[in-house]
Amino acid sequence: MLSGAHPIGRTRRDRFRIDQRCGRGDALVGADDTEDVRVKFQRDLQVRLQERYRRLYKAGAKLYKNEAGYLIGFIRSTPALRSLIEDVERSEPDLDPTAWVAENFTWNTARWPESEVGRAKVAWQLLRQWAQEDHGAAMFGHHLDRSNNNLDAGARLGTEAVVEPLIEYLQERIGEASDVLYLLERYVRRVEWFERDRLWSAYEADTAHGEAIYDGDLRRFLFEQGIDYPFSQPRSPSGESDVVAGLEEDDPLVCEVKLYDAASYTQAYLARGVQQATNYAHDYGKTSAYLVIFNLSRKLLKLPSDGGSSEWPARLDVGDVTVFLVQVRALPQPPASTRGAAEVVTVAKEDLLRAEETAPG
Repeated sequence: MLSGAHPIGRTRRDRFRIDQRCGRGDALVGADDTEDVRVKFQRDLQVRLQERYRRLYKAGAKLYKNEAGYLIGFIRSTPALRSLIEDVERSEPDLDPTAWVAENFTWNTARWPESEVGRAKVAWQLLRQWAQEDHGAAMFGHHLDRSNNNLDAGARLGTEAVVEPLIEYLQERIGEASDVLYLLERYVRRVEWFERDRLWSAYEADTAHGEAIYDGDLRRFLFEQGIDYPFSQPRSPSGESDVVAGLEEDDPLVCEVKLYDAASYTQAYLARGVQQATNYAHDYGKTSAYLVIFNLSRKLLKLPSDGGSSEWPARLDVGDVTVFLVQVRALPQPPASTRGAAEVVTVAKEDLLRAEETAPG
């Protein structure tokens, strides 16, 4: 980790030490094991982010531009971090970070916005600028301390003043964002590996309430994994969301559940899910929402994404809300040796942004 003094007076080694007691055993054994895996997942991501910061801090003026680009790429390509930084970008819409930098960071002044998220927004803008400019961080550091003309020292000073608070902001919020994506990914595996037949049998026995069966299973899973308020269908101004966690907190999680069977439940029904998730996000002041799709067909959905083709899960940017699309293949499958290649249905983004009132539900 970094050596030397830091503006906040704390060392990274103290804050982000990996807990060696976290085991690598079966995450399905029990609550204590699950908690260890979740904590390790979060801390591993924190340490990876911290390592990227360390590389930037040590890069020196000549290599700083490249290393800043690598850090930005890492944040953009990691779903939990990307979600956080997109929240930062959309925060305080009246704050133009480019204008703020031009007006408040000069030879004679250095002033941050009043809010912490505002500072993070401006810091992110500066980091992006430095990834495009030669010696941008070094010159910024020189503005802060004009008695030092060393470019490497200026780059380190700029990094401590700007990038360090941004990294800390992400570190402090990484738990919740990584929890949601981690738990949903783990839920997909739980269903597809262990619970698919049981849930399908329950669905066939009561198709009139089929969506409620899958919805209830997801809610129970989230509760057992430590989300305290995953109750179904609390009221909001837009109606009833299938899962809203933490409504007694200041930061609820919005998660909508929809079925797909290529017959009664079609792409139009999924579009309703996107629309509902977006509306609920607006109701609760959220910039992220989740649509969990239980695929009851033999077909594999190729979902559109505004992220990279290799990123999981797919995500749609709908105005100021990012909707993450999580597909669960919930129909029991024949043996791999007999089922052949699955037919792939490509879903277009424009189809998911066109809600149909005639869809079931």
